[in-house]
Amino acid sequence: MTQLQLPEGVRPATAGDADAMARILSAAFLPDPVWGPLFPEPDPARREAQTRAYWRFMVDEALRHPDSLVLEGEAGGLRAISVWLPPGADEVAEDAHDAYETMVVDLLGPEAAPAMFRSGEQFGAARPTDPHAYLTLLAVAPGARGGGYGMSLLRAGLERYDAAGIPTYLESSNPANDARYERLGYAPYAVVRLDDGGSAQTYWRDPA
Repeated sequence: MTQLQLPEGVRPATAGDADAMARILSAAFLPDPVWGPLFPEPDPARREAQTRAYWRFMVDEALRHPDSLVLEGEAGGLRAISVWLPPGADEVAEDAHDAYETMVVDLLGPEAAPAMFRSGEQFGAARPTDPHAYLTLLAVAPGARGGGYGMSLLRAGLERYDAAGIPTYLESSNPANDARYERLGYAPYAVVRLDDGGSAQTYWRDPA
């Protein structure tokens, strides 16, 4: 892929960022209307630990590839993270399927785990078959929200894929973000309707 100079503070994510990325994702997606209900644990501390462990697994899978980006703050730490997969890559690699299933059952228990597995199947079935880069996750640290950092980081990623002529795809699990994606050139693609009643709008963007 074409290498471009990244904006100030933006850099590729590394394995050393994984813990911080998982913390940011946990805080961002606990109240999410789609992801939140998939973690039904009533105890807040246990639920936060569940989500952090889950997202750490998913971050580790994504970091097999060099595409993910983070935005650092002035005093260190991360303001925002974007988890990207290159064309042809899956969220969970084939050699990690068994580990993923074991992790989900261990975290959620046998009653809640099937809903997580089913949601993954539904999101996977909705992905376009045409080659694309996949923005699996975008999140802003709690103390940095409202500063435009998430969209700034997304734009940095899009510049790379635009230069390489690669379309991109994402899922918006919170309608509050839909207009932001559309302002960056994303067009509605499909709606994923989950068995528990939740839904997510998916978006496709041709390279500019």
